[in-house]
Amino acid sequence: MKTIFRIYVVAVLLVVSGSKCLAQDNTSKALTLSDCFGYAFENSYDLRKSVLDRLESEAAHRENKAALLPQITGSVSLTNNIQLASMLMPGEFFGYDGDIAVEMGAKYNSYAGLDLEQVIFDANLFTGIKISRNARELSRLKEQMTKEELIYNIGNAYYDIIYSQKLLESNLLTLAIMDSIYVKTELQVAQNITREIDLNRMKVRISNMKVDIHKSLATIVQQKNYLKVLIGMPIGYDFMVTEQIEAPTAERIFIEDTHIRNRIDLQLLDREQTTASLEVRQIKNSYIPTLSLQALSSYNFEAQKFQLSNSQFWSNGTYVQLTLSVPIFDGGQKRHKIRQAQYKLQRVQEDIKQTEQNILGDRESYRALLLVGYNSVQAQHENLDIAEKTYQQGIMLYEEGLYSITDLLDTEKSFREAQTAYTYELVNYQKTLLDLMKAEGTLNTLVNNNKK
Repeated sequence: MKTIFRIYVVAVLLVVSGSKCLAQDNTSKALTLSDCFGYAFENSYDLRKSVLDRLESEAAHRENKAALLPQITGSVSLTNNIQLASMLMPGEFFGYDGDIAVEMGAKYNSYAGLDLEQVIFDANLFTGIKISRNARELSRLKEQMTKEELIYNIGNAYYDIIYSQKLLESNLLTLAIMDSIYVKTELQVAQNITREIDLNRMKVRISNMKVDIHKSLATIVQQKNYLKVLIGMPIGYDFMVTEQIEAPTAERIFIEDTHIRNRIDLQLLDREQTTASLEVRQIKNSYIPTLSLQALSSYNFEAQKFQLSNSQFWSNGTYVQLTLSVPIFDGGQKRHKIRQAQYKLQRVQEDIKQTEQNILGDRESYRALLLVGYNSVQAQHENLDIAEKTYQQGIMLYEEGLYSITDLLDTEKSFREAQTAYTYELVNYQKTLLDLMKAEGTLNTLVNNNKK
C-alpha cells in the first residue's frame, strides 16, 4: 500500500506541475461535463463572438426599419460676403451714360430651415427590411449552431481526458503491483531462488511502464489545455475530471426517430433560401415606381450690417414636393441581376437536398455504429474480467513458484491490453452517441440531461 500511495502522489505532483496550477490556494476544482457546459456558455470566446454577431444583425435590422420613418434635417448657416461680386448694368437705369458695375447682394446672409423627407411607397425598401429581418434570424441560428458545436467539441475533449486518465490509473495500479513483485523477486535472487535474468526482464517492463505513465501525464495536460481554450478558461487555472462513464444499457441504443429539421444547418439553409427568394423579389421590385414626399421651410436674412432685428430684411420660403420616380430603361441590368439571384436560389435549393441526404445517411450510419459499439463494450468487459482473473491467478502462481516470469509478464500485458481495449470501447461508444445526437440535432438534450 505504501508503494501505491507513493506512486499516486508522484503522479499527482507531475500533473499539477505540468498544468501550471497558479491558483492561490493551489487546489484543483472538480469539473463535471455539465460544469464544462455551464462555464463555456458564460466564457467561450466563439460563443461570445456569435452573440455579438447576432446583436450586430439586430441593430442592422433596426437601422433598415428606421428608413420608413420621417427623415428631418435642420440646417443653419451664416455668410459674410467680404467682397461682393459686381455685375455690369446699363447706366441709363441710374442716370449715367454707358454701363456701370453694381455690387449685387448683401454683405451678410443667414439661413435657417427644416427639411423633411418621407417615403410613401418603395417596394424595394420594404423587401430590404424583410431581408434584414431574415438576416437577424440567420445570426440567431448561427449562434445556436456555435453552441451545438461547442457542446460537441467539449464532449469529445472531456471523454478524451477520461480515457487518458483511465489509462493512467490502470498503469499506476499495475506498476504498483509489479513494483511489489519486483521487491520480492530481488529477495529471491539474493537467496538464489530466482534467476537474475527474470529480475532484469521485470525491471525493463517496469521502466517501460514508467515511460508510458509520463506520456499519459503529458497527454492529459495537453488535453486539459485544449478543453480550457474551448470553454474560455484561463490556461493558468487547474481542474480535475472525476466523472465516470457508465456502461451503456440495452435500451440506450434504441434512439427514437427525430425530424431532420431539428438540424440547425438545415434551418440555416432554409433561411438562406428565403433570403435568396427575397433578393429576387427585391430586384424585381426595382421596376416598380417609388413615391416620396419632401417638405422644406426656411428663413433667410440679408443685411449690410449684421444686426438681427425685425427692422432687417427677413424672408420665408416653404414648399412641399411629391416625387414619383418611374424606371424606364436600364439597358437590361436588372434582368441579368434577377438571373444571378435565381441561380443563387437554385444552388441553395440543391444544397438543401444534398444536406438532407447527408443527414439521413449519417443518422443511419451512427445508429449502426452505436449498436456495434454497444456489443464491443460488452465483449471487452467480458475479456477484461477474464484477463484480470488470469493476471491475479498468475501473480499467486508466480509467488508460489509455479509460474514463470515469462508467463507472468504475458498475462500482465494481456491484462493491460484488455483494460485499454475496454476503456477505448467505452469512450468510443460515448463519442458515437455524440455523433448520433449531432446528426439528429439533439445535442442540447445532453446539456439538459447533465443538469439533472
